[in-house]
Amino acid sequence: MLINELEKEKGILQTIFDSVPDLIFCKDLDLNFTHCNESMLKYFNLPKESIIGKDDFTGLGIPEKIANEYRKMDRRVINENLASKVEEFIPAHDGTERLFETSKVPLIIDGKVAGIMGIAHDITERKNMEEAALNANRAKSIFLANMSHEIRTPMNAILGIAEMQMQREILDIDVRAAIEMIYTSGDMLLGIINDILDLSKIEAGKLELMPDRYEIASLVSDTVQLNMMRVGSKRITFELHIDENIPAQLLGDELRVKQIMNNLLSNAFKYTSEGVVKLIITSEASAEKDNDVILTITVSDTGQGMTEEQISIIGDGYARFNQEANRTTEGTGLGISITKSLIYLMGGEITIESEKNKGSVFTVHLPQSRVGSELLGKEVAENLRQFRTSSAAQMKRVQITRDPMPYGEVLVVDDVLPNIYVAKGLLAPYDLKVDTADSGYAAIKKIKDGKTYDIIFMDHMMPEMDGIEAVKHIRDLGYNHPIVALTANAVAGQANGFLSSGFDDYLSKPIDLRQMNRLLNKLIRDKQKPDIIEAARKAAVLRNASMKPDDNTHVNALLLGRKIEGLDITDGIGNMGGDEKAYIQVLHSYAINVRSQLSGIESVDEDALEKYKITVHGIKGTSYYVGAQHIGDMAKALEQASAGGDISYVKDKNPVFLETVKRLIDSLDAFFYDMDAENPKPLKSQPDKETLAKLRDACNSFNMDDLDAAIEEIEKYQYESDDGLVEWLWEAIGNMQLKQVAAKLTEMGI
Repeated sequence: MLINELEKEKGILQTIFDSVPDLIFCKDLDLNFTHCNESMLKYFNLPKESIIGKDDFTGLGIPEKIANEYRKMDRRVINENLASKVEEFIPAHDGTERLFETSKVPLIIDGKVAGIMGIAHDITERKNMEEAALNANRAKSIFLANMSHEIRTPMNAILGIAEMQMQREILDIDVRAAIEMIYTSGDMLLGIINDILDLSKIEAGKLELMPDRYEIASLVSDTVQLNMMRVGSKRITFELHIDENIPAQLLGDELRVKQIMNNLLSNAFKYTSEGVVKLIITSEASAEKDNDVILTITVSDTGQGMTEEQISIIGDGYARFNQEANRTTEGTGLGISITKSLIYLMGGEITIESEKNKGSVFTVHLPQSRVGSELLGKEVAENLRQFRTSSAAQMKRVQITRDPMPYGEVLVVDDVLPNIYVAKGLLAPYDLKVDTADSGYAAIKKIKDGKTYDIIFMDHMMPEMDGIEAVKHIRDLGYNHPIVALTANAVAGQANGFLSSGFDDYLSKPIDLRQMNRLLNKLIRDKQKPDIIEAARKAAVLRNASMKPDDNTHVNALLLGRKIEGLDITDGIGNMGGDEKAYIQVLHSYAINVRSQLSGIESVDEDALEKYKITVHGIKGTSYYVGAQHIGDMAKALEQASAGGDISYVKDKNPVFLETVKRLIDSLDAFFYDMDAENPKPLKSQPDKETLAKLRDACNSFNMDDLDAAIEEIEKYQYESDDGLVEWLWEAIGNMQLKQVAAKLTEMGI
């Protein structure tokens, strides 16, 4: 009877053993198989007698080299009495291989190790799905980065042009209202793009904090002014309360703290039709770290409010509550989700109190480090409290006030002359001293020679030595003044990469007037004493009052209604801050510079792809600046293809690209011919030697201000017998061959 019961139990166990889909086996101390289940027999398509009593090589036909590796691992399990787990490809009977996760443990009988037992689980499908998900995430990241660039470039132009138009004093009321709506909508669209990119980074675990010291007053001021626009025509009173005893400087990720405040205030204004929105900021000493404080940010409103159920789901990715009531409300609904993620990333916490139809209170506690002992103070706190909403306040935010900064000096580093002209044109209203360099090497030499600047604007991508490498050399020299990257690849959060490479900030191309103005104010103006700033403002007012307005009639007449195929003149002028004369100068330089670059890319092979990539990168940037959007897009695609080694795409698309660019340059030549014909210049025998000497000295010293002055003087006249000198000079200068110009003029005895 007992034997029958044992047989029955054995049969049940064997049935279970054979029904398991995993490969199960046992081996003795000689590492020969003693047991295996039905799944293992089916996988190898072998009868049991072919396996039992044999090893991996003789029984299963596993290649000898792989079988020897199995023996080593099995011997270790036995000798060290340890379990092991490995992922391995196991060949099947039909020649295919599948990936298994194999676990092996010592087989204990009567307290002694009698062999090993193993279970191999097929994980091929799981790994394929994981790899597919990983590839999908990579593709999503690439798509989002590309989407960001594609949308940001035209959106910056839209916002810049709208901003400049709103600065005009004489505007029809309806026109002003329409432009304001364009600006507001564009600004919100950029916010949505940033939300999508940030959430993508958070989901991928790639969003990192970049702590640095920051001024609490500046953070609050910037945040409040930004959110004034959200009030619109709503009857909302905004109240700001900030503790005067809060530390004046803190250490933390200012950008992310500002983002948290922006998201909370944005929601408060968005979901409140009338009533009060309050921002309260306080701090208290941390109980965990001596030098830390807990920054408390409270945003309350008298808006829609939420039910307990709605509070429980707020912050879940892509969830928006009360969609029926909020169908006209702008935004993605991702703000609070991103905010909560940022708060937790900082080690903080958030609480939400709300009552339906009565309003909400969001309270955030963020650990930050104290910098120094200075407090905000009563006077600054009171000044910050004075923020009030009004249409005038909103317009001040939209309009750019360019403070004169004659006390400041900047260096612009770029290998493309039109880019230098653009930067100089945009910096001109600030009365800054602007120095220039055409390469990383030239910039390094200036620093070695003892020059210092309030800001160095460094182009990101240059031939021979890119901006990142140049900054590394400059920092190694002990230079610690601000350096700002100029880059065409502006993706949300990308500043982290530049900050870790020695830059203090970055400025996107085409240069955004608002970003540049904020940087100049932060890094130059705000470091001066109030009396120096005020004196500069008064001097500028007096100087402007004594100056006669420039006569740009001929420029305006030529530009007004002018259509050049492939060129958006309005866009180009917008990129130049509305300065038509500067735009004409950049266009002229563009035509000369790009024409010479084309000869170097008429044919391309794999060995020259890197040079080709740098050339089309330069054409891309300058084309976007002048308003040649289509050429910029073509150059961008070719740049990406050459960077990825796609020589077939480059060879296929390059001829069309060359033809398109040449067609635009021919149109520009006709444009300048018309310009000269409508505004004939006085005739002169040849350029003055004195002016040529000034040009020579400017080229030797890379002094772009003196170079521009010399060029302007030479361009006033037409010349009877210059033997092609002027034309050669313009082409050489357009290609930044300044040393060659200086050498030629010296050879001429100038």
